Amino acid sequence: MNMSGLCEKSFAVATKFSNFYGGGDVVWSENGERIYCLNNTEVSAINVSTGQLVRAYGTTVEVVENDLTPGNKIEGNEDDQLEDEIPCFSLSPDNTLLVTAHRSGLLRLWSVESGKVVKLWKGQHKGPIVKVQFSTCGKIICSSGADSSLRIWDYVHSTCMCALREFSGPALVLAFHPDIKRKEVYAAGADNTIYCWNYAEKRLLRQMRGHLSQVTAITFLGGENGCDYLASVSRDKVLIVWRLADATQHKVIPMFEELEGVACLVKNNNSPDVLNVVVSCASGALKLVDCKTSKLTTLTEDTSQEFRQLLHCKRSEQLAVITVEQNILIYKATDECVAANKLECAKQLIGFNDEILDICFWGENDRFLAVASNSKNIKIYDTEANMNCKIASGHNDTVMTLSAAGGTNLLLSAGKDLSICLWRVNPNTFTLNCVARNNSSHTSTIGCIAFGCNTAAFFASVSQDGSLKVWNLKKNKDAPHSFNLKYSALSHDKEVNSVSFSPNNKLLATASQDKTAKLWSADSNALVGTLRGHTRGVWCVRFSPADQVVLTSSSDCTLRLWSLATLTCIKRFEQECTVLRAEFIDYGKYVVSAASDGLLKLWSIKTNECVQTLDAHTDRIWSLAISTRSGKCFYSGGADSKLIQWQDVTTVCRNDEIEKRAELVQQEQTLQSLLHQKKNLKKAFMLALKLSKPKTTYNILSDYVRERNTEPVRELINALNSDQRVTLMEHTKAWTTNSRHCKIANLVLHYLLSDCIVAPTEHGVPGMRNVVEVLTPYLQRHHKRVNELTKELMFLEFIVNGI
Repeated sequence: MNMSGLCEKSFAVATKFSNFYGGGDVVWSENGERIYCLNNTEVSAINVSTGQLVRAYGTTVEVVENDLTPGNKIEGNEDDQLEDEIPCFSLSPDNTLLVTAHRSGLLRLWSVESGKVVKLWKGQHKGPIVKVQFSTCGKIICSSGADSSLRIWDYVHSTCMCALREFSGPALVLAFHPDIKRKEVYAAGADNTIYCWNYAEKRLLRQMRGHLSQVTAITFLGGENGCDYLASVSRDKVLIVWRLADATQHKVIPMFEELEGVACLVKNNNSPDVLNVVVSCASGALKLVDCKTSKLTTLTEDTSQEFRQLLHCKRSEQLAVITVEQNILIYKATDECVAANKLECAKQLIGFNDEILDICFWGENDRFLAVASNSKNIKIYDTEANMNCKIASGHNDTVMTLSAAGGTNLLLSAGKDLSICLWRVNPNTFTLNCVARNNSSHTSTIGCIAFGCNTAAFFASVSQDGSLKVWNLKKNKDAPHSFNLKYSALSHDKEVNSVSFSPNNKLLATASQDKTAKLWSADSNALVGTLRGHTRGVWCVRFSPADQVVLTSSSDCTLRLWSLATLTCIKRFEQECTVLRAEFIDYGKYVVSAASDGLLKLWSIKTNECVQTLDAHTDRIWSLAISTRSGKCFYSGGADSKLIQWQDVTTVCRNDEIEKRAELVQQEQTLQSLLHQKKNLKKAFMLALKLSKPKTTYNILSDYVRERNTEPVRELINALNSDQRVTLMEHTKAWTTNSRHCKIANLVLHYLLSDCIVAPTEHGVPGMRNVVEVLTPYLQRHHKRVNELTKELMFLEFIVNGI
């Protein structure tokens, strides 16, 4: 079999990590397996163990009858409702139903399993709905609107039970009493007061006043009669424990910092002796509070994070904290951890990445992936542990660039704060430590930093001030590592975008907005040569791992390969827009480029051709990380916040192509056998359509027409499905252009068009209107020719009869 033309090189998306949390409500399923996050127009269901998106509720909506308000017709365009923003949602206690509120005032009830809407109704609030909550029994929903009212919905019986208005809303905190027998709903109003109603009797039971700022969270505590206490926290830096029987303050505990969440860790809330809670502080601390003795114990503290919501899963014995940067930190909260006054962070889910500026593999065997995402923090993913993430905090401003030393556990980071940090990871415990730091390395933003090739002994940094600096990395007795400046040079007239070392570390290259790339001696600041030819700024420069060439990418929409010997451009690849990043892969045989239009292109250096275009990003791609471990995968990240893993599928594609070719050869042989035996012409006709052989299909139909039997032709066409009719129409277009074949073409068109008129939905051919417009001039010409021939025949007949 001829193997030419097989897939040369091919990559496909293996894993895609995108933003799944845009701020707002977060709910944890009872079994601890999923976390549901609000993401603008949808609710994302995330698998806690893998961090992957399981399902999104809100992207596909089935229109259902508005059965809760039968007299009210839903007005407005349905397309507008599909894109309706979701301000809040809630999950039922049994994790089977999900209710979402929409800016249009609609409430949708979803089946968690099927992802379909099972009920749809108007919220009847005068203004947007700001909070919804399922009851403890799961059969009632409470909605809070901007009109300072609560509505209680019995969706099972399709009724609105009542509307509660005796408070200053809207209520940003809603909760039902854990005891099903107590028909009580609690709401924290805009006047910093906690209200309690009996929704069955439609009356206000109690008001609890004490906070001086908006109540951020409440939780119920134990008691002899079951959850007789309520703990509330606020940004007024006070925790209050309320006695529900008489709505009095049982305990007021000053916390001296703003409180964002509260949870009770006790499995049995009915214990009268247990009044312990955990609170999340805006400063980044989790504290255990003994509500009887007012004793405070810090369980964990991270000043680089700013905490918001606090969730507790009793079954998995874990706490989840949502940060201001929309990340979800999951802590083990077992009795042993709490008793030891230390919570261990078991998992970090990155809900929002912002713009990904740089990524690189890190650690032995490229186990870890470091990501800089327009933040002062660095995210480190463990690729061998379901992309578990840790956040490294050390910079005071945005991190712009990362570089890892091959085969070591060292990582460099730099950015807008003008500092360079050296990080070390412990792969066994997945702990990160900043082991060295330089705070005055450059006078402007550091745009790129790079270790030497396969060494951690030295590195280079470049800046927007046009400078290049080469550093030695040494180990001292007093400090584990230290930076020593080897030399500094003013390398370019404008900002420098990229720096890279050659494979033997003898040379280093810089690329700048001054439209040039320069080669330098790595041992001194001697200029070896300048690469001129780009008409706009140069974004990236890389040395080939196998050949004596240098690769550059530029805003002039080109990639160029330069000879190190002659410093001349030897190859040039054209793209449609700015090429921001380019890397060698497969030992220098190919180049992958990332552009501002969100496309990745794979170039063959041997053939100078683009062998594949990868389209998965929706915005400019800033960074690429190529794995040196196997060369079978790479990651890309960009302004669309997507982190995508690309897997080498060349072998799979080649095998599939070989199988398709073998199948094609077999079908060709079958077709030739059927035509030779002149048996089962119907099967031969179908095969000819499948193989797209217009000449063969024409010959089969011609055999029927010669025998003056067109009924089999009609039967053949009637047996075709939509795709086969499209193929036959393409064949007909080819026949119509030749006057010798117009008779068969007109016959086929007659049957196809007749079927479309009789049953357009069943026998319609996509693009029929366009085909008819294309063929009309040919058909008119054939019709004119037939008319002229008919006249000549009639004249000839007149002459013969006259003689």
